[in-house]
Amino acid sequence: MLDFSWNNILQSNAFNFAIMIAFFAFIAHKIKVSQAVEKHRASIQKTIEDSDILKSSSEKELEKVEKSLEKLSEELDEILKNAQKTANAFEEKSKAEINKLVKAIKENAEKQLYSEEKHTNSMLLKSAGNASVEVAGRQVSKALENNKELHRKFIQDFINEIDRLEV
Repeated sequence: MLDFSWNNILQSNAFNFAIMIAFFAFIAHKIKVSQAVEKHRASIQKTIEDSDILKSSSEKELEKVEKSLEKLSEELDEILKNAQKTANAFEEKSKAEINKLVKAIKENAEKQLYSEEKHTNSMLLKSAGNASVEVAGRQVSKALENNKELHRKFIQDFINEIDRLEV
């Protein structure tokens, strides 16, 4: 027979289990577990929706990148052509400027050489003139030493020339 005494009921596992379930239900109701679970579910749902949007956006970006990569080869070829044109133009300009510079240097060198040549000729003529005057002076001195009468004649001619001059 079943004994439904208060003591047996309190010691019964089924009763303890029921009290535990009631206690957990009360606590869940008090701490609003269902609302927290609902908030968490909504947060997860929002995260899933955001990730779907990001996935869609990423797929569109991927398509754009793939299209731009298809055009990349053509763009690179165009850039290389433009770079080659620029390099060729720069090369031509540089050659023209270098040729002008070389021409100017040649002209300046020729002018400098001409100037040095004129200066050297002048120095040589001066030196030759000085040497000629010195040689002539020696010869005149020698002639005067050898012929005393010639010396007197030069002095007399000089005095006569002085008398002719009007002062």
